[in-house]
Amino acid sequence: MTCKPYPQPVYRPNKNGGLNLVDAHGQGVISVQWDTAWPSTSAYNVGYNIYFSTNRDSVFSDYTKYVSIVQSNISADIQELTVGETYYFAVRAFQYDPNWYSLSTLPDGITGLKIYPDTILTANISDNALSIPIADINSFPDYGIVQIGTELIRYDSRNVGAGSLVLSTLLYRGYLDTNIRQHDTDGYDGYYMQSPIIRFFNGLEDDNAVVIQETNNFHYPNYAYTVTDGYKVHEKDILTTDLTASDTTTVEYRPYDYLGWHRTDPTLLVGGNCIGSYIGGELYCADSEHGVGQMVRGVSMNEQTNQREEVLISTTGEPCVLIRRERTGIRCSCFMPTMEQPEARCPKCFGTGFVVGFEQFFNSKRSDGRIMVKFDPTTDDLTQDEDGMESVLSPTAWTLTYPAVKDRDLLVRYDEDGTREFMYEIINVTRNKLFLNQYGAQKMQLQRVRKTDIYNQVKVIDDTSTIPLAITSSIGFILGPTGLLIPHTHTVMTNENTVSIAQISQLTSVSSGHNHEVINGIVTPALGHTHIFTI
Repeated sequence: MTCKPYPQPVYRPNKNGGLNLVDAHGQGVISVQWDTAWPSTSAYNVGYNIYFSTNRDSVFSDYTKYVSIVQSNISADIQELTVGETYYFAVRAFQYDPNWYSLSTLPDGITGLKIYPDTILTANISDNALSIPIADINSFPDYGIVQIGTELIRYDSRNVGAGSLVLSTLLYRGYLDTNIRQHDTDGYDGYYMQSPIIRFFNGLEDDNAVVIQETNNFHYPNYAYTVTDGYKVHEKDILTTDLTASDTTTVEYRPYDYLGWHRTDPTLLVGGNCIGSYIGGELYCADSEHGVGQMVRGVSMNEQTNQREEVLISTTGEPCVLIRRERTGIRCSCFMPTMEQPEARCPKCFGTGFVVGFEQFFNSKRSDGRIMVKFDPTTDDLTQDEDGMESVLSPTAWTLTYPAVKDRDLLVRYDEDGTREFMYEIINVTRNKLFLNQYGAQKMQLQRVRKTDIYNQVKVIDDTSTIPLAITSSIGFILGPTGLLIPHTHTVMTNENTVSIAQISQLTSVSSGHNHEVINGIVTPALGHTHIFTI
């Protein structure tokens, strides 16, 4: 900054100067490239000041962020930017007399770049002071030029013990034709309030005003990791109703005992073969396992309802595998902040946007791990469209209040011989509340999933009968905030027929905001780590 016009760097013909390319190439880094500048005279050297800000109007007023000190270097990679944030970039060439300072002695910034140090005054100085007391003497080079308010001051030594920049002559005050002023610690210079920040001089700049906008992002297969937040697990599902409390209150309801008056076979009750049987109102009797003569009346109406629904659906329903869609956790690498939409056929998250996207539910009330679903009569249609023949089946169905099913969860349906029929996607769920604000049966609309859809690549274990067994993986480590390694494990469900790890092909449980896909016993890597399962 000078009061008179100063010489600026020059550019070759057909070059406007400043930035010509800004590229967020998906690595969490934004690359900037600019035109080559040349000194106006051979006495000067050339460097480049790099500016950026999240506010378009403050790109240059926020001061130089980095400086490239080599004339031939016309590009740089700007790191440690916030993922998903939009930035505005600019580059201005500057020239300087190498006798003023040596840019190689500036503090190091990111790879290949330097930064200008800044500090504040520790005491007021007059307009003829030859010693400048500052707060951070160690970050400044042994000699150079600093800017205090609108005045440039050249210093030629440091008094480290006193914490001062030292001038050998008053000619160094008001350097490069700037106005000499007094300077107070609060920024007052005798005329105006200026910024109290003391900055190292950023050279004789060109005045180009080229500003380019770019958004920092990560592209597949790079996950959005930051040192401050780690992988930033999304812990709250803001899209669907949170039914965690409903699941917690209903998962442990007592099963229908089928003892005494209740008999043992629900098909006999429903079929009318056991005339005079008593259902509901009382639990237990003299021959129950809970104690001779023990009987419970006035039991929970919700519990009675759940029991009766369970009896009904056990005779009319079909055992299906429930695959729950993940709505919280660590974002997949295909989820780009610029569009906030995952890739539809991403093999890492199956189009959900989370790692790995789905988790299989295992029903503890059944040894096969499935849930019971009653499908309503549905028209099975085959239509002709431009792509060929298309199977259209959109059934309605209902299931028990536990487990809670949600929109976009998946159901795997099976034929009478036990082979897999089709996978169905839940497209909406209708819920009703019965007594005491608790949910009853869940009704849902489904649509058949094409065999070519990415959902069919989700690994599913069809049956855990007859003795389900949970296997825990080896300990893995995931990068957390500040680079801390977080230990964790995952589990898979198998049965006594599983005698080899190679037989396991399914999804693991979710832990630390993610899970893994197991293919023939091999755990696929996710977030830079993997696990091992042993039997």
